[in-house]
Amino acid sequence: MRYVNQSTILYVEDDKTISKSFCSVGESIFKNIYVAYNGKDGLDIFKQHKNDIEVIITDINMPVMDGIEMIQKIREIDFDIPIIITSAYNDNVTLNKAINLNVEGFINKPFSYHKIALSVEKVLRPIYYKRELEYKNQLLFQQSKFAAMGEMIGNIAHQWRQPLNSIGTTMMKLEFQSQSDNLTKEAVEDAINKTNNIINYMSKTIDDFRNFFSPNKEITQFTLQNTINEILELLMPQLNKNHISLEITSDENIDMYGYPNELKQVIVNILNNAKDAIIAAKIQNGLISILIEKNKSDVIISIKDNGEGINKEIISKIFEPYFTTKFKSQGTGIGLYMSKLIVENNMKGTIEVETSNSNTIFTLTIPLMLVHPFETDNSECLL
Repeated sequence: MRYVNQSTILYVEDDKTISKSFCSVGESIFKNIYVAYNGKDGLDIFKQHKNDIEVIITDINMPVMDGIEMIQKIREIDFDIPIIITSAYNDNVTLNKAINLNVEGFINKPFSYHKIALSVEKVLRPIYYKRELEYKNQLLFQQSKFAAMGEMIGNIAHQWRQPLNSIGTTMMKLEFQSQSDNLTKEAVEDAINKTNNIINYMSKTIDDFRNFFSPNKEITQFTLQNTINEILELLMPQLNKNHISLEITSDENIDMYGYPNELKQVIVNILNNAKDAIIAAKIQNGLISILIEKNKSDVIISIKDNGEGINKEIISKIFEPYFTTKFKSQGTGIGLYMSKLIVENNMKGTIEVETSNSNTIFTLTIPLMLVHPFETDNSECLL
């Protein structure tokens, strides 16, 4: 059994003969077994090893603290940990209590170890599936981030070309003046000031790049317009190079609580797609428009480009992983997929796309106040 053999369980049983027998057989079935002889010890072991324990198997009638009370207290700590009850005590009142405590299984004594193993495998399967999916999504997230970094490095290279040319020109001028004996103190000071200003500008570009991709999983307050301006500082050189205009319409500065760097990655993905669509369609007067609106609970960001739109036959597929309309050398097909995961899972928002009058419009709806997972019931966060 694939998952049982990888699992660590907590077994709570007051009958030491049964416990000894269970451990003897269980050593060949489970990866690790923690054993307790009453509910209180079981609760203490769970508190101490809750990050390792994946399934709890427990009796009901036990001294000091019975199984039902132990489960109640464990549920206050972890509502989702799978619990299987093994007991000969199966009256309706006890069964109803177990059901209300979200118990995944009830096995009557005497039980077969094969049946125990099957029950554990059943409850573990969706948990391991979820872990595997999260791991794969994390790999995709990193791949998407590296792709975005490649785009940004290209932008930085473009931004640096002119400053480096200016430094080279300044040095050549100094060299010429020195060789012709016309070099003055004022000329040297002027060259130093110009060069320092250029170097400061280049240093700021690197800081912007570093801050853009710095990981931050803490919910922070940020101003949306400032976040978008930071994006445009890095993207505008490429837009200008390709003669693409950008318009932003926003009535006010909007303060939000959430993950600004993740929102940056989503907007960058959309803007880069818009730029590429305009270039691919050979639009002479390329235009990207950003409209920012706010209601009582959400901010709505609409990003529109005039790159001739998306074919209706494929528009429903663009958020699928590895789907791309670009050549393999130009795109990975994971940017929009990761954007959807970030918006829906991490920001608890929505992302939609539509084509209208040869325009493509992406609409992000993001809550103004993202509540931290530990402040809500049964909520969860991807990256």
